[in-house]
Amino acid sequence: MASLTFPETLFRRIALRGLLALFACASLGMAKKTEVTVRFFEEANAMDTDKFARVITFKHPPRKGYISSVPAVHEGMIKAVYPFQAPDNTWGCTFFLNANGQMSLDVVSTSHKGGTLVAFLSTKTGTHQAAEMLIDQRITDGIISIPSGLTELEIEAIKQNWPVVGVKKKK
Repeated sequence: MASLTFPETLFRRIALRGLLALFACASLGMAKKTEVTVRFFEEANAMDTDKFARVITFKHPPRKGYISSVPAVHEGMIKAVYPFQAPDNTWGCTFFLNANGQMSLDVVSTSHKGGTLVAFLSTKTGTHQAAEMLIDQRITDGIISIPSGLTELEIEAIKQNWPVVGVKKKK
C-alpha cells in the first residue's frame, strides 16, 4: 500500500473541507422559509451614518428619529408565540425568544434604556410599523409583545410559523 505524499494529503483535506462547506451552504438553502417576519429595532443616534441607522417617523409621540439598520430581535430568534385579542378588537402577540434572542433583548434593554424599540411586521401583503415601546426596564426573561394592531391574517401567518403556547401539536 503506497502512502500519500504531503501535497496529495493536503489537497484531499482541502477538497473534503470544500465539499463539507458546499453541503452546509446547500442545507441552509433548504431551511424553512417564513411567510412572516417580525423584527424589533432600537432607536439609534442621529450621528450614525446611513449604514447603521435609517430615518423613521415615530408615532407616539409623533416625531422624526432614527432606528438601527440591524434588528435587535428578529424572527429567527422566536421559539414560540402567544396571540391574543386586544381591547381595541385588533390582535396582539407575545413572542418567546430562544437563548440568542433572550441575550439580545437583555443587551438592548440595558444599553438603550429610555429609548424606543420599534416592531415591524411583514407578510406577503406588505410591511407595517406594528408597535413602539419605551424601554423603561431591563428585560431578562426573553419575552416581548406587540400589544395590539395586528390583523387576523397576520396572526394566522404567525401561528403557521411558530408553535403557539398552550396549543398541542396535531399528530
